Parts: sequence; C-alpha cells; structure tokens
Amino acid sequence: MVSVIVPVYKVPEYLKRCVDSIRNQTYTDLEIILVDDGSPDECPAMCDAMAKEDKRIIVIHQKNGGLSAARNEGLNKSSGEYIIYIDSDDYIKNDMIEKLLSAAEKFEADVAISTYFLSSGDDKESVRLSGKTFYGKTEDMIETVYDNGLWQAWAKLIKRDIAKQCPFVNRLIYEDYENTPRLLTYAKRIVILMDGRYIYTVRNDSIMGERKKATCIDFARITDSTIKLYEKQNYRDCTKDYILSFLLKQLVYNYHITIRHDNNVNNEYLYEARKILRRYKRNWLISKSIGSGRKISYMTIIYFPKMYRMIYLASHREKE
Repeated sequence: MVSVIVPVYKVPEYLKRCVDSIRNQTYTDLEIILVDDGSPDECPAMCDAMAKEDKRIIVIHQKNGGLSAARNEGLNKSSGEYIIYIDSDDYIKNDMIEKLLSAAEKFEADVAISTYFLSSGDDKESVRLSGKTFYGKTEDMIETVYDNGLWQAWAKLIKRDIAKQCPFVNRLIYEDYENTPRLLTYAKRIVILMDGRYIYTVRNDSIMGERKKATCIDFARITDSTIKLYEKQNYRDCTKDYILSFLLKQLVYNYHITIRHDNNVNNEYLYEARKILRRYKRNWLISKSIGSGRKISYMTIIYFPKMYRMIYLASHREKE
C-alpha cells in the first residue's frame, strides 16, 4: 500500500482537482491522508465530504502548524509501505503512482522520483520532460537531481523506513530544500522518471512565488547545514565539490533577488550569505566546479558588498 499525504490549507479552488487526481490513479491500493492544517475556509468540510465518498480517504483536522507540521502528522498516521507527498494545489497524472512503484521495484530503489510539469507552460524539450529514465546509486544520481530542480518534497515515492527517518523541520520556510538533501543520504539507490507526471501549479502567493522577492534567512541557514551534511558523507571529492558549487550558486542567485528588492546592505539574508561565503572560502577557492568569474564575484560580495550591489544592479538594468 502507498500512503499519499496531502497537507490542506486555504486551497478551496484547487482541492477537489488534487484529490480526484489521486482517487483516479490506476494503482488503487492507496491510503489518502488529507491533513487539514486549520484552514479557515470550506476546505475542512470539503475534506470530510470526500472522505464519505471514498473509504481510502483519512482526514486529520489540526490547529494551524504550517506545512511541515501537516506533513509530519500525516506521516505519523500513515501505514503504507511507501510514502508520497502531494501539495493540495497541484495534481498528478492518473498513472503516476503506478509508474513510480513499478520503477522502484524494477530498479530496487529506495526513492522513485517523477519530474514535474509547470501548469503555466513549460519547455517540453527540456531533459526534465524527455521521458528518459535515470537510475543508480544515490551518489551517482545527485547531480541529476539538482540539475533538474528535483529537491521538492512532492513527487517522490519513498520507502516508509526512510521517510520516517526524515521528518520535516517545523516552521521552516523552504522546508523541501532542507529535507530532500537529508532524505537522499538515507537512500542507497534512486530512480528518476523524466516524464512530468506531477503538475505543479504556479501561484504568485505561493512560497515559490515569494522567492521572486527578498529571500528569507532560512535559505542561507539551510545552505550552511546542507554543506555540512554532505561534508560528512563518504562521497567522492568530485561529488562534494559539485554539491558545494550548486549550493553556493543558489545562495548567490537568491542574493541577487534580495538586493533587487531590499536597499539595506545589512539585510539579514545578505549578511548571512556573506558569512557563509567567507566560511567556505578555502573550499570554493580550490573548487574545480566553480569558475574564476564566480570566484571573483564571491570575493567581491564578501569584501565589497556595496560595490557588488552597485555593479550588479547597473548591469541588470542594462540587460533589461
């Protein structure tokens, strides 16, 4: 049996579409757990009504505790051999769970991942939607995971014992970005289906939408903890170098977003990001995955943040 955990909060216009896409799966041995996270609208009643229509649906009502708390409560109440998280404003193609389960069994994987398709339109020629299958030892697959933006909690079929070892950190923004790297360290093998069977709903009021604005300090702290996590792993030096390069690139990407929306050079995210770049300076200076241009940028951010801001904003205006 597969336990499908769906946190529910203020999504009345999307909820039925999401749950129907799960109920209509070709794989039917499901436990569908709807966690009403204190939603102040018609969502709780909608959950109860759907539970009356389908005996596979279990509804949990709780005080608002955030996305992590809702997922954790669903995990605690689950009983399936596999766990999968689906956000209540998204939906899935009717054979996604069957395809993931089949791939997990065929390739003896602890985690099976489906790529996603953006509801607002997407590049169907991208590798992420190529229809290819990638599988192997987790270390060998990490680059594929990160290069294709697959660090989200959803669209992953996870063996129960691994999911139970990786609860989400409560009240943390970007909780997926913290959880997935940790999850992968427990998995020996993973398989990725580049099929876009998970449809991600692009919303301006979502956390992903908010990332277009100033970045929360949580992102910097997660970056730091993830670097430390992978430094402890028995991975090849080239893998650790790649992970460092990727994480710092994302750190600075969000640094750029923040300086475009906050005039304060001492913004807490900017300050924390500079501390992290300074902390790992010795590592990135000798990195083979980080080019000289990025290294110069990192040095400028650390020692001349005001100048870097001025240069970045000027060059960005020219490109526009």
